[in-house]
Amino acid sequence: MRSLSHLSARGFKLFKFLAAGLPSFSVAVPLNWLLVAKAGWYEPLAYALVLFVQVTVNFFMCRWFVFVERNNKHVFLQFGQFLSGILLFRVADWALYSVLVHVCGFYFLAVQVANIFIFAILKFKFSEKVMEH
Repeated sequence: MRSLSHLSARGFKLFKFLAAGLPSFSVAVPLNWLLVAKAGWYEPLAYALVLFVQVTVNFFMCRWFVFVERNNKHVFLQFGQFLSGILLFRVADWALYSVLVHVCGFYFLAVQVANIFIFAILKFKFSEKVMEH
């Protein structure tokens, strides 16, 4: 059984992971709005670009702020692993977004924010494996 201090440390790391996502989130929502509402982009296409920007920013925030006890993999190798794995989560994110916006008619920014919470724990566990193990 895991100790309380171990669970507390993991909880703090999860908190840091979520906090590390704030810079990319603060860019993603306005960028998505700008591309859709002002530039007239098709929502799924705009969101795909936004997700790529988010993944890139999140990788470097995780390396710098969250997973400081990381393995010795080269940064580009680690980014490749991170990008390929996170892209699977992002494809699921994008698909859910597309269905909820275009099939169900939900507001595109509300779905974007909801997806952050839906996929956060799964992305944390994956990122931890890539960065630390």
